[in-house]
This record gives sequence, C-alpha cells and structure tokens, in this order.
Amino acid sequence: MYSGHILKREQYISGTFRLVDILTILLSSLLVSYVQFGVIQVTEKYVFFITTLCFVTLNIFNFMSVYRAWRGKAFIQELVSVTLALLVVSLIMGALVFLFRTGDEFSRLWVGSTFITAYVGMIGYRSIARVLIRYLRATGHNQKRIVVVGAGVLGKRVCSTISRETWAGVKAVALFDDEKALHGSNYRGVEVIGGVNDVAGFIESYRSRDSHERIDHVWIALPLSARDRIEYLQEKLQDTAASVYLVPDLYGFNLDSYKVDEMIGMPIMNMSASSAQGWRAILKRIEDLTIASVLLVLLSPVFAIVAYLIKSDSKGPVFFKQKRYGIDGKEILVWKFRSMSVTENGGEVKQAQRTDPRVTKIGAFIRKTSIDELPQLINVLQGTMSLVGPRPHAVAHNEFYRSKVMGYMARHKMHPGITGWAQVNGSRGETVEVRDMEERIRYDLEYIKHWSLGLDFKILFRTISTVLNTKNTY
Repeated sequence: MYSGHILKREQYISGTFRLVDILTILLSSLLVSYVQFGVIQVTEKYVFFITTLCFVTLNIFNFMSVYRAWRGKAFIQELVSVTLALLVVSLIMGALVFLFRTGDEFSRLWVGSTFITAYVGMIGYRSIARVLIRYLRATGHNQKRIVVVGAGVLGKRVCSTISRETWAGVKAVALFDDEKALHGSNYRGVEVIGGVNDVAGFIESYRSRDSHERIDHVWIALPLSARDRIEYLQEKLQDTAASVYLVPDLYGFNLDSYKVDEMIGMPIMNMSASSAQGWRAILKRIEDLTIASVLLVLLSPVFAIVAYLIKSDSKGPVFFKQKRYGIDGKEILVWKFRSMSVTENGGEVKQAQRTDPRVTKIGAFIRKTSIDELPQLINVLQGTMSLVGPRPHAVAHNEFYRSKVMGYMARHKMHPGITGWAQVNGSRGETVEVRDMEERIRYDLEYIKHWSLGLDFKILFRTISTVLNTKNTY
C-alpha cells in the first residue's frame, strides 16, 4: 500500500471517527427517548441539547487528542482517552444547563442514559474498528515505511520487534550502517544497503521512484557513543520530509518500568517508576474509587455487626490506626478493626503469632477471615491506599527489613493495597525468616513492574479463595 497515501488515509480515518461519534450520540438519544417515553422526542429543546452536545463533544475530543493516530498504542490508552474526554464533556454540559437554568426542561434520566449509551457505543465501535485496522495493517495495508540506521545489536532488536508486531503497520525497508562488512547482509528480510552518509540520498531516490511512495520515518538505532553520527543525521535529514526518531541504547538496563520526563530543560528518565503512571494511574484511581464506594455501601451491615461484637468482647475502641509507609515511603495511618487487646506499634519488631495472647476471641475470627482489613476501604477513598498493591508493613518492620532485603523500599513506588500479588501467591501472614520477606518483596516488585487493570481484577478474584485458606493468618 502506497505510504504516500497514509497521511490522507489517517485523515479519512479521523474524519470517519468524528462522523460516527456524532451518529452515535444522535442514535443514543433517539433510542433512550423511545425506551423511556415510548416515542422519539424531536422537540426544539431536545434538538438544541443534542446539537450542543455534538458540538462540545467534537471540540473536547479534538482538544484532548482523542482523534489522534493510535498506531502502535495499546487500546486501553484510547479507551482511557475517550472516557476522560466524555467526562469533561458531561461536566461542561452540566455547567451549561446550570448557567442557563434549563435543568427542569430535560429528564435527568434521559440525559444520563444518553451519555451512558453513547459511551458504550463509542467504545464498542472503536473496539471493532481497532480489530479491523490491525488486521489490515498485519496483511500489508496502511503501513508506514521506515529506515533503520544502525545494524548492530540495537538495530537488530528494532527490526526483530517490527517483524513480530505486524499489527502496528510499520515496515522496515532498509538498514544503514558504516560497517562495510555488513553491507549486503540481510536481517529479518531487511537489507543493509549503505552507510550513514547514504541515508538522505536513499530517502530522496525512494520518493523519486513514484510520487505516491515515500519514507515516513527514520529510526536512529546507533549507540550513544556515536554522537557525531547522530548529530550529522539530525542535521542532514532536516532537508527531507521524513520524521526522525532516536531509539535509546538502553536494552542492557533493567527497564521494565520507566518514565521519560523533562526538568529545567533537561531530558531525564525515571528508572524506578512504577507501571501505573500517567493515564494508568488515573485508571487505577477510578477503579479504586468505584469499587471501594460500592463495597462500603454493601458491607455497611457487616461493619455494624463487627463493631458490636468487638465492643462486646473486650474494652477499647472499635477501630485503631497504625503507622505504615505509603507511596514514596511517606508515613500514613491505616485503619483496621481492633483485633488485639494491645497494639504492636512499639520499636520492637513483633508480628502476630499463632496462639498470640494479645488476640481477642473476636479478633481471632476477623483476622482469620481478613475482616479486620475492611476499614482500609476508607484509606482507599482517602487516596492513601489502593485496593490492590504491596501490603503496608509496620514502620518498625520496614526499618528492620530494609537493611536485610535488597530492593525492599522499591515496593513503595505504588500505593499500598488491601490485597496484593504476594498475598494471592501464598506469601501472607507471619514472616518467620528473612527469605520469607524476600519472596514477598519479589512478588511486590513484579506487580509494580507489570501492573495492569486485568492483573488487579485477577488478584481481587483470587483474594476470595485465598481468604478461605487461612493457614498462615492468625
């Protein structure tokens, strides 16, 4: 497929998405109107509302880059972008209704149902479109043509990734390297056809073959030590229409999780960032607020019963708060149902043990069933904890183990959780030996590096069966 047509095709795709979004809003409003009222509302005020909604949606979606090219990006990123943009649209529409005092003129149920139906429709057709576009690109259509500069280890990794991830619609057409011994060699179907000095000429000659064809990208995969060659390419390729990208020579580092940023004009990379950054952090927060709010409402009778039993069983408050380390090692107060006659927040590292005399009768039950952890839903709403994450340890435990377990404090790069990857894999309860804590930390760091919404739900479901197996909890 001619790459010279790609820009136009992407504009067509973007325009099509705009049109389908408008149609989705219109059809959603008509469908909800028919279901709610038994007739399709076409009165002047409803037409004006929908027209305004379409106008605001198109402008906000455009402003928040919903209609950008999502080539090579995960669908969840597009989903989050649409979700956030539609939330902004709903806030703006709500503000307009309030300012013009037209709230009584519209059915709130109709407005809310229209938004929800439109949202489901937008996500639904985007899912189908994503599958179709990926299929077309994987079969050779709508591809971006690139040349890779550097046929060393880094360049070969680039070509290998491109050949494997065909759904992204990226095709490497040539390799360049100053090592003459490599000229004429072939890697993953891509031939090394010249040196760095030949790149600009190749791009121009490629375009002269056919006015519809051109090189879209140049990916520089040279080691950072080749700075002079990189700067040469950067200057020389300014006279071409190709976009120039630098592939950092960082494959030798353990960078499962990282974040590129800028500070006082300098590009920097956070090499210890968690995978829940940016839009992922927003998605995780939405997950926490939604589920925690629902659980607090559903479990309110349980809270009342447990509170009564605790007060009946022993003297003292129903709840107690312990100092723990939260995200970035900051101290937080964690809520729990009181299960002991005294707390363990002294300087001595003393975890609960089997037949621990401090544990009350009711305390033994709520600890075995993990009911004592339920008040931490309050922490989740406060934003000091998450539903899923590394379990928070007592401050004294942290100070003890940080000097004995490598990477211990790295577990604080995410909010602590009510449950976690370590707990559903059997690493819960008392840590008798240092190696027990080492295993727990290994699971915590795996979670931080590989977080996803799917992993959170997997952990939440597995937590139910884990709680039923209480052999390590007392």
